[in-house]
Amino acid sequence: MRRVRDLDVPGGSAAPEKPAAVRYGLGSYLAFAFSLLSILVTALLVMAGDRIASEQVRSSIGSNLAELANQTTSRLDRGMFERHREVGLMAQRLARLADPRAVTAELEAMQRTYPNYAWMGLVDPAGRVLVSTGGVLAGDDVSAQPWFRAAREGGTVGDVHVAEPLARQLPNPGGEPMRFLDIAFPVSRPGRAEPDVFGVHLSWRWARDVRRAIFLPVGRDRSVDPLIVASDGTVLLGPPEVEGRKLAVPSLAAASRQAGYATERWPDGKDYLVGYAHDHGYLGYPGLGWRVLVRQNLDEAYAPVRELQWRLASWGLGIALLFSLVGWGAARLVTRPLKTLAAAARDLEKDAAVVQVRAEPYREVAQLGAALDSLVRNLQQKEAALRELNTSLERRVEERSAALRETFAHVRENEQRIQTILESAPDPFIGIDFSGRITDWNSRAEALFGWRRDEIVGRSLVEVLIPSRFRTSALNTLAQFTTSGQFPSAGLAIERTVVDRAGREIPVELRVGVINTGQLQVLCAFMHDISQRKEVERLKSEFVSTVSHELRTPLTSVYGSLRLLTGGLGGALPPQGQQLLEMSIRSCERLIRLINDVLDVERIESGRLELRRTRVNLRPLVERAVRDNEPYARGLGVDLQVDAAGDAWVEADEDRITQVVVNLVSNAAKFSPRGDTVRVVLRQEAGRARVAVLDHGPGIPPEFQPRVFERFAQADSSDRREKGGTGLGLNICRSIVQAHGGSIGFESVPGVRTEFHFELTLVDVGESERTSALRVDQPAS
Repeated sequence: MRRVRDLDVPGGSAAPEKPAAVRYGLGSYLAFAFSLLSILVTALLVMAGDRIASEQVRSSIGSNLAELANQTTSRLDRGMFERHREVGLMAQRLARLADPRAVTAELEAMQRTYPNYAWMGLVDPAGRVLVSTGGVLAGDDVSAQPWFRAAREGGTVGDVHVAEPLARQLPNPGGEPMRFLDIAFPVSRPGRAEPDVFGVHLSWRWARDVRRAIFLPVGRDRSVDPLIVASDGTVLLGPPEVEGRKLAVPSLAAASRQAGYATERWPDGKDYLVGYAHDHGYLGYPGLGWRVLVRQNLDEAYAPVRELQWRLASWGLGIALLFSLVGWGAARLVTRPLKTLAAAARDLEKDAAVVQVRAEPYREVAQLGAALDSLVRNLQQKEAALRELNTSLERRVEERSAALRETFAHVRENEQRIQTILESAPDPFIGIDFSGRITDWNSRAEALFGWRRDEIVGRSLVEVLIPSRFRTSALNTLAQFTTSGQFPSAGLAIERTVVDRAGREIPVELRVGVINTGQLQVLCAFMHDISQRKEVERLKSEFVSTVSHELRTPLTSVYGSLRLLTGGLGGALPPQGQQLLEMSIRSCERLIRLINDVLDVERIESGRLELRRTRVNLRPLVERAVRDNEPYARGLGVDLQVDAAGDAWVEADEDRITQVVVNLVSNAAKFSPRGDTVRVVLRQEAGRARVAVLDHGPGIPPEFQPRVFERFAQADSSDRREKGGTGLGLNICRSIVQAHGGSIGFESVPGVRTEFHFELTLVDVGESERTSALRVDQPAS
């Protein structure tokens, strides 16, 4: 039996001997897997526990700060309520004292009882201080003070402020600016028509006492900073760097709505955990709109969170190590029978026919042993089949290689043939990829543009050959093609302007083809230099314009003279002379129309056609145009009929659109048989107004239809020549409609019917404009 080597290596056939590499056993991989799995599970549990516990601890810390802020506001409200009530009671006692000395003694006793009353005084209705503690401000006029004016109407409490005249007369051991709260009540005393005012200046040191009373017992007087902020955002009490300044932080705005906490960065660039609350007043004390912020440095506030995270990480590491040891032991138990099976597999090198597995601790090992034995039996059969398959495969590869060589030869021949065709082409050829880069360039392109193939290939067509004023449009067209996959003028002859190497602009006629096979994506462009044709057209246009203007002036004089003769200026003429005169007038009119049409064409081509756009209702415009044509139609024995389904408002030059309708109606009447009816239909479809003129004349021959809108275009039948005309009317109509952004076309079945139609975009109009137009269009009754 064939020996099989390296059964423990997946993959199969023997390879050249290499230096022995370090190979880890299955036990090691299992132990590693158990360890990794235990570490991942433990890490996930630790992370989940850390997240939950950390969030709870953070929430607890933030709630504690918010509670401290709330306690502070409550203590401030209660303290201010006590001071407000005390001053009110004192005002009632003073109302019963008539002797100034008794009043002074009462005030001095009250100040000794509560030293934070920095100043107390009784003021007469005129604002003069009658008596005061320590005689400060006695006899002074305080009628301008806000607390005095407000107290005349009832008790008042003023916000914290600096009273410099008073501060200069009071002792100030600390030297820091003295600030006060004003509390005042009216005092109605017997024998006085108007009440006196009892005013008290409460020292702001009272708030510092409140702060110490709240924060000192909990041991946070150093790590936690309480701030008392006035309603205008001024810090009344807080750290020295912010006290007395305006503060603008998000928590301050949040404190105006409700109590809570937040993490935010302050103007000093540090991050803080901030608890906040606002005062609500207490009983009879209404509150001053104070807000209390209790901030703590974020690192200090979340120190318990970091300690918790460290403990969780330590426990998680210990658990992971424990599970790793358990996994290592389990891996040893799993791999021990596999090692026995590996020893049995090595016996195959000694041509053992069957693999004997002595230990069978579990079913999978016995199944693996039986599978190895079956594998060895089938190996020789598969090897013979593989040898035969290999021989067949080599033969097929040789056949395919010969076919590929032949195919490549044909491809090279085709490439040479195509290159020869392109080089032999009379016009320049340019290949462009879908990104706009030039990929091919024949010798005619080199001769026209002055760029050699090796200089131009790989460069952008738009940057090299397109004039700068057209580059944006060219890039937009290329981007649209890349997005939609459709080239708008593929296969059509279009005129464009390009530049050569010297910057000279060259008009060309361009035809573009698209090749998109997935692997090959190319735009093929043939260009024909039409510079000479353009020059001929320019000379012809100048000639037509000159001749038309030179003919128009004398012809107008001749026409006017003939009209004067017809009117009898030269006396009565014989019938034959009158007939000749009328024929001359008709010929003049026909020549004048021809000249006018030629001038219109010249203005359109030169871009000097002016459009005076206004909002126009097509229904009355069509009706007027038909009425103007009725005498002409009656002379031909043709009836005109208007079918307008309602108003259709467009923005257009009314005279030019009338010219279009008149031309289409007169053409239809001219080619209609006697007794026939020409219908003019006005409809609205998909946001556009459509005017159609239908007749039942001979129609337009199929071979002439592509040239209907060309200049001087007329069908060659003798019947049409008899009808007359310049062959310019339809060309002018198309130019006018296109200048309005519309479209014009026709449908013709020779001998049955012909329909010419044009479409313009509808516009919205107001009700007043509709009503005004209705009044103008309605005939007088």
